[in-house]
Amino acid sequence: MGTYNYLLTEITCPYCRNTSRSEIDLHFGNTVFMETFALGDTYKWVPRKAVQNGGRPDNGDMDGEGYAECPDCGQGYYVKVIVRQDRLESVSPDNGKIQYYKNLE
Repeated sequence: MGTYNYLLTEITCPYCRNTSRSEIDLHFGNTVFMETFALGDTYKWVPRKAVQNGGRPDNGDMDGEGYAECPDCGQGYYVKVIVRQDRLESVSPDNGKIQYYKNLE
């Protein structure tokens, strides 16, 4: 079982098109403490580790991956998470990746 940090923010579901406050699992950085962040927050990295092991990328810039489930329709989808100079800048659905499951209702 993996550990993730969480980003609470407004995002538009690519399936039902509703915009709602969602919890996005962040699949990068220092996830040991499973912290909750908001856009604009400074993101945490693992000291002295490679980027693939949670370390800080060059200049604190990363186009990271996240995962969310829509609170309205229940559909899961991948999210692009943009970090610039260690700050969580923006999120958007990653329509190029297939979700873990599809709600069949």
